[in-house]
Amino acid sequence: MEEAACHRRGFTLIEVMIATLILAMLVFALYRFISTTLRALDATTQLSEERQGIDALTRLVQSQLNDLPARGSGVLLGKANQFQDLASDEMTWLCHAGQGVMTGAAPGEYRVTLTVQPAKDEKKELELGLRRELVTADAKSQVDFFTRGGGSAKYNWLPLIRPIAALEIRYWDARTNSKIKQWNDLNARPSYVQMKIWKRADDLPYEVILPVPAARLQPQ
Repeated sequence: MEEAACHRRGFTLIEVMIATLILAMLVFALYRFISTTLRALDATTQLSEERQGIDALTRLVQSQLNDLPARGSGVLLGKANQFQDLASDEMTWLCHAGQGVMTGAAPGEYRVTLTVQPAKDEKKELELGLRRELVTADAKSQVDFFTRGGGSAKYNWLPLIRPIAALEIRYWDARTNSKIKQWNDLNARPSYVQMKIWKRADDLPYEVILPVPAARLQPQ
């Protein structure tokens, strides 16, 4: 009788196997849940960082458009380009030291171009940035500034967003009530600028419309 009672208090091999299988299934389900959650958090963080980068770029460009004078020649120009069958447009404006040049101590006037170009360390990868060229400055200040910035005497490149797939810029011409690909008028200003930025070619673009206050002040 005592031997039978001791035997009943133990677990059979089948019971142990079933318990182990249930435990393994619970662990696997927990692993899948944690793994999925971490991937979702990582994707959300990446999208948030990308969004913050685009927002920062948008604020930069808007500040430059806000500073455009109502009068003056060639203060804003735009050119439509393509690179590997994708839009690779350029927008160029004139400015002095400040946010557009990313320094408050730079001498002279600058021609700043928002554009896309291959990354220096990875030719297959593109980056969006500012190409900064001095328009007026003494020779020594020009050399000093570009040397500090890691550029050449021709222009200084400041990368902002990487990687990038495409950049499309359009301009609203109030005189014709139409959106155009290029802005070649040296004296007029578009009413607004529309930018579309593709981080990856198969993604939906980030799209923003930026008003140009000087367009309301320029003589008709």
